[in-house]
Amino acid sequence: MAAKFAIGDKVDQAFSNHAHGTVVAVLTDRAGECRYAVEMFGHRTIQIAGENSLIARVDSAV
Repeated sequence: MAAKFAIGDKVDQAFSNHAHGTVVAVLTDRAGECRYAVEMFGHRTIQIAGENSLIARVDSAV
């Protein structure tokens, strides 16, 4: 499966208009699905997210 996002892409969580970050790694799970390690802005955390829970960030100022 081709990755929808690449390292360095700015993304938002689809279910929250407050959480955004930068993709820092693209991973593949055992089922072959893409997962993304996202450094969350302002939280100093890395979250693993599936493609369906992320959307491309329109305002890439962050």
